[in-house]
Formats: sequence, C-alpha cells, structure tokens
Amino acid sequence: MTNDATEWWLVRHAPTVNPGKNVYGSLDLDIQIQSEAAYAALSGVLPADPVWMVSNLSRTRKTLDGILAARGLSPAEIPPEIHVESAFAEQHFGDWEGRPSAEVWAEIRDAEKSWPADIRPPGGETFSEVADRVGEAAHHWSEKFAGKQVVAVLHSGSIRSFLSTAMGGAPLEALSYVIDNLSVTRCDYLGPESWRVGFVNRPPR
Repeated sequence: MTNDATEWWLVRHAPTVNPGKNVYGSLDLDIQIQSEAAYAALSGVLPADPVWMVSNLSRTRKTLDGILAARGLSPAEIPPEIHVESAFAEQHFGDWEGRPSAEVWAEIRDAEKSWPADIRPPGGETFSEVADRVGEAAHHWSEKFAGKQVVAVLHSGSIRSFLSTAMGGAPLEALSYVIDNLSVTRCDYLGPESWRVGFVNRPPR
C-alpha cells in the first residue's frame, strides 16, 4: 500500500428481519440479533483504529453498533464522528420493494430478462446508476481520507458497486459477485484511475 492510498474495508450489514422474503432495497428494515461471538469475529478482522462509515439506512448503523460493542466500547466511548453517506445506500427497487422476491423473479423470467445491470425496476434505479453514484462518492471519500483505513458498513449493492468502480466501471461483471451478510470485502484506492481488490466476501473467522 502506498502512503496516500485509501484502504476500504467493506462490511455487509447483518441479516435483515424479512420473514416474507420480500424485496427491500431502500426500505429501512431492522436486523436480526447476532451473537456477541459473531461480532467479535468480525471485529477481529477489521483495522484497530479506522475511519467509520455507514449508509443512511439504519441496518448499517445497527451492525456497526454491534462491532463497536464487541470492542468493549460503551455508548460514551463510541467514536464521535461516524460518517453517514446516503450515496452508499442500497439500490432503490421502486415498485418491487415490499413484494415477495419469488414473485418479482417470476415476472423477470416471464419477460425473458435476467436482471442485468441496466434493467430498471418500475419507479426505481438501475444497478448501473447505483454503481455510478457509489463510485463518485467512493472517489470523493478516498481523496478525503487518503492514507487512512476506512471501515464502511454497507449493502450488497453498494459493495458490488465498489467492485465495479475498482474494475474500471464494470457493473454487469460486478453483479456476478456474492456478498454475504457480515462478510468483508477489501478495495484499495491508489489514485483516480487505479484501484486494487484485495479480497471479496471473506467470512469473519
């Protein structure tokens, strides 16, 4: 890592409370309670003193709270500056949100589509648009925090968007990556046109 590079440690939030297995995207669902051991394992693979960042959706902050608690921090000891970036939110799936995923997938198959990067959900945004907004914000924050380590608790869509950015703008290819809950993905920003991917979807162990 060069001295002015920015390390991004990208964590997908904990599983959501979603008994109906609905499409939720920008819906602000709660997270399932995780064990202290799960958060401790996750905390153990992350940098000791990073910049902390979350999206504007509460499931990312609640997951971060679990990580901080695993580090033994009381509410009074929580870092005062946790950065919130709405551009890192999950894809907005428009009219699909709140509907059963199986039902939506059936409609996609009936239309002979396979949910590539440029399918637009009714009233929502394409994944290519998500990748663009995430990429722009990623460059901004990477320059702001040059030489630092950033732990960002985000979403599968925004983490795939980081990968798209790191690959030079490849949203369709980025969609092929699996990003599990509580997994860690590492991307290093080396300069405006230069990124390095360290690992993808690493489970906390």
